[in-house]
Parts: sequence; structure tokens; C-alpha cells
Amino acid sequence: MHDWYTKKLAEYAVNARFEDYPGDVIERVKILILDLIGCMFGGCQTSLGKAIVTPLTSMGGQPEATIVGGGVRVPTIQAAFANGTTANALDYDDTLLGIGHPGASVIPAALAIGEWKRASGKDVLNAILVGYDVGDRIGMAIQPSYERLQKVWGVGTWQTLGAAAAAARVLNMDLDKTLNTYGVAGATAPLPNTQKWGWDRSERPIHWVKEPTGWPCWTGTTAAVLADNGFIGNRYILDGDNGFWIMAGSDQCDYEQMTRGLGREFEVVDSIAIKPYSSCRWQHAALDCVKELKREHDLKPESIEEVAINSFAWVKTHEVYNPSDMVDAQFSIPYTVSMVLLDEHPGPAWYTPENLQSDTVAKIMKKVKVETDPEIDRAYFDDDKIGARVQITTTAGDRFEKFIGVPSGDPQRPISQGEIEDKFRNQALYSLEPHQVDPIIETIYRFETIEDISAFMPLLQGS
Repeated sequence: MHDWYTKKLAEYAVNARFEDYPGDVIERVKILILDLIGCMFGGCQTSLGKAIVTPLTSMGGQPEATIVGGGVRVPTIQAAFANGTTANALDYDDTLLGIGHPGASVIPAALAIGEWKRASGKDVLNAILVGYDVGDRIGMAIQPSYERLQKVWGVGTWQTLGAAAAAARVLNMDLDKTLNTYGVAGATAPLPNTQKWGWDRSERPIHWVKEPTGWPCWTGTTAAVLADNGFIGNRYILDGDNGFWIMAGSDQCDYEQMTRGLGREFEVVDSIAIKPYSSCRWQHAALDCVKELKREHDLKPESIEEVAINSFAWVKTHEVYNPSDMVDAQFSIPYTVSMVLLDEHPGPAWYTPENLQSDTVAKIMKKVKVETDPEIDRAYFDDDKIGARVQITTTAGDRFEKFIGVPSGDPQRPISQGEIEDKFRNQALYSLEPHQVDPIIETIYRFETIEDISAFMPLLQGS
């Protein structure tokens, strides 16, 4: 048998201690928690969120863990699923190099188990750090080749291991139980369904499962609970020619990348992006270009003749002019460009029935055209660069152009802490009274001082 990589990651998770993490890493993960909880608040109030929360609420059961913004406590695994799904409902949650949304699977798992077991804030922070680090390493190590990606690709597959690692760490499992958790999680992870989201116009609208994030959160949390009660999983789930990487649809696995710098290098600082727009991350460089050109030249929607977007191939699939619902609109770049030009605040306001059915929005959408730029396309698939070049032509015949190679929110172009707090407030106010919001922000910034997070989570319940 070659090196036992599943064991290496499990041993790291079991032995990781909050005190071992650098201060900047700990502060960064608090920002990620703040951002993700805000996304849960916003997502809970959408049609997608209500489609999840309503049936889970009606099922009843032990009130063990909070649905953020849902006004209710439900059984632990149901809360993990609901919060993991609402966190991504608006496509406003953090991203890893354009390949997934780890926070929406890791953080809800740790919070739900932590509330159920009355864990301390320090223990939950430690678990979230472990979940990001383990899950992201697996995700990056098993990305398929360009050729394979055209046929099979998955996101929620590897995010299941991040949720499982976080849940297992909150439960303070030993090595054997942690290995069983990973084995159960890997064997029950969602299918690699990204190529069947509904990209083809004939298959639109985009399905509401999308990434997914709630299902790997549910599955990873369930795996940990079962393993903690003696359920046996394959303890070599990541290893060998028949390991998780090929089960997840990939054609390659870089085990060195999976374990390099383990315990010394942390993806929560190096690679996680926080979104400034509530839409697919692939669009964000183009939206930055539109926003900056609008500001620099004081452009009004009615004065624009055409918005020409040049980006990578995936963005071309977003050239859809009649999105049928909020999720379909998140993957319609003519629609999201319209929201930027109209100065609509990202979040739930982008996807109101009024905006989705607006004649004004429909007119602006028709002005947006998308083409694939070979160089930008190569940079995405070879170097994980999300770039775009946008040219806006006015009705007066003026032309303005902007290129952005790294979208805002990326660690190389971070948005400010104040902007993240404003993003949180804007979404939290859909469920909370104004006086309730800032105390939550302040508590998250001192999360490690919470003695029992079951006393904190009800503050997020809302009405």
C-alpha cells in the first residue's frame, strides 16, 4: 500500500488545536463566518430558501439547532442542510478559485453540531478551520483535466469531506472514528453533476440544486453523527486508483498537493474569495468592469447602446436573456449586468419578482453581448484566473473599455471589512430588527470567547 493519505488528513484534523493557528488565520475565519451567516439570512428569505425551510419546519422533531433567519429550531442534521442550502441560495457565499463554495458546507455543519453539543466558540472555530483546510485540499487535488471537465465535473462531491471534517472535529472524535467519518462521507457524497445543471439553453432553467452546498453539508454531518455511534466507513476512501478522486468523476489526483504544508499553510487565508455580487463568481470580473466604467464615465442605462463582454467559455453559457427565476438569473450575465447598471444592491433585492419581470430590465438585457476570448479562456483553465474585458458603447457613439484579470473579493483584490459588514447588515435586516444586528457582528469578532454557542445561535433565529 502506498502512503495512507486519508490517515494523514485525519491525523491532522484530530490533532489540530485552536492555539496552533496563526492569529491572522483565526481573524480571517471569523470574517468568513460573518459573511456566510449573512448569506444564510439573505438566502432564507428567497423562494429557494422558503422551499427548504417550510417543509423542514412542518416535519417537527427535536428543536436542537437553529435555522438562521428561519424563526425556528429543528433537528441538527436538518438545520445543517437548511443553512448549507440557504447560504448559497443567492450565490453570494465564499468561493475557492472558481471551483466551489466550501464555506456553505463547512460552517453550517460546525454550527449545527456545535449548538446541539453545546460546544465552545473556540472549539467551533477550530472545527471550521479544519473543515476548510481538509476539504479545500481535497477539492484542489482532485480537479479534473480540461478534457475530462468537458464531460464530468463536481463541486458538492469534495465539499462533503470539508463538512465531515468540521463535524467530526466538533464531536472531538479519535482517529478511528474520524477515518470512519471520511469513509462514510466519501461513499455518500453527491454525484458530480455540474455538467447537468442546465447550461444548455434547451435545458434551462438552471436547477436549484446547483453547486450543491446543502447536500454535502447534510451528508458530511450525517456521516460524523453515524461514525460517532459506531458506523463503519472505508478508512482508505481517498487512496489508490479507485479512490474518492475517481468516484467524484475526476481523471487525476495530486496527493502531494493534498498534503503539502499540512498544518503550516492554510487555504482560509490563501485562496478563499468573498463575493461582492450575488451571482456566479465567473461573472464577477465582467461586473467589476461594468461597475467601474459606469462610475468613471457617469453612464446611465438609457445612454448605453451595447455592453460587449469578452471572457472565458463558461461565461458565454451565461448569455441568457429570459431567466425564468432567481437561480436562472444568477447565471444570466445580461440580467446581472442590468442590476449593476441600475444600481440595485446585491442580495435579495436583485431577485425580486418586480426585477425579474421588469420591462426596463428586459430592455437593458438586450444590450449585453458575450464572446469567448481565447487568451482569457486559457488563463482560466490553465491558471484559475477569472478575467474579463468589457467595452461599452454609448448612444452618442463613445466607446469605453476596461480589462480586469482578478475580480474584486479575491485575496489579491480583497473587499474591505466595512464592505463585508455592510453586506451582512443588508441581508440580516430581512430577518432581524436593526438593534439586533451589530451585537451579532461584535460577538462573531470575539467568537473564541463564547463558552457555549447554544446561547449564541438563537440570536440568529429571526422571525
